[in-house]
Parts: sequence; structure tokens; C-alpha cells
Amino acid sequence: MPTLLKIRGVLALCVLALAGCAENPTEGQVWGTGAGAVIGGGIGRAAAIGAPQLVSTFTPVGAVAGAAAGYVIGGYFDPHPNRLWAAATVEAAESGKPALWAARGLEGSVTPQGEGWTDGGGRACRRLLQSAMRTGEADSVYSRQVVACRLVDGTWEVVLPPEDEAKG
Repeated sequence: MPTLLKIRGVLALCVLALAGCAENPTEGQVWGTGAGAVIGGGIGRAAAIGAPQLVSTFTPVGAVAGAAAGYVIGGYFDPHPNRLWAAATVEAAESGKPALWAARGLEGSVTPQGEGWTDGGGRACRRLLQSAMRTGEADSVYSRQVVACRLVDGTWEVVLPPEDEAKG
């Protein structure tokens, strides 16, 4: 079975090469690449049924194609940074403690600024500092101050306040 061992070696090298091409792969992309390589290799091997001389060619080609497709598809299963940022905002507003998030090469935090207050409508409000940046690139930081107020139904409304209205 030296041929099978050779095929597995080529397959492993192809998967490693594809994984190395990604600058900052997400968990979904890593799993998608691996699953795609296995499935693609199987499809390539099945395509060569009846032509044993083509197995050593079709299997790695199928694995590479499957890994590439799996990488792309796997990225869709990761949570979107906007959803994570929104969840961190709610967490920080409710708890009064900083909340962190990271996804798809981005990371950020939401930090409460001072104590909360009750606005004129009886809503509990809190000033927050939202920050985000590309992972590992401190010069790419984006920050903004917002105010989050709890609505009657328990959800939070986030607004970018004018400076004179934000003081409470």
C-alpha cells in the first residue's frame, strides 16, 4: 500500500498549503477546509473508479478543490462581527463591565463609561465606548461613544448621542 500512503501524504501537504494561505483563518474556515479536503478527496477517488491509474491524480486534485470550497463555505458559518459587537454592547450595558468580541480578523470591546442613569422617560441608560480593530493592527482602531437605554420590552436601544443630550 505505498500508493495509499503516498496519496495521504500529498493530501496532507495540500491541506497544509491551503491552510497556510489564509492570513487569519476563522474556526469555520479551518473546519471547512479539512472537511472539504476529505470530501473532495473521496469524490476524486470515486471519479477514478474503473481507472486505477487515475486514482493518484484525481484524489489529490479533488482534495485541493474540496479544501478550497470548504474554506469559502466554512467562513459562512462563523458569526458575523456586527452580531458579536451588538451582543457585547448589550452585555456591557446590562452588566456594567467591559465585554470583548472577536471574529473574522476583527476584534473589539465595549466598555461602560461611568455610572448608568435614568432618562426623562424612565429608561435605564448607560454611556458606552465601542471599539473595533483588525486583529493585531493597533493603528486600525475605530471607536465611538454611544448611549444604550433599556426599552419597556427589555431590549436595548443604542444611539449616537449629541454631546449636549448625552450628559445625564
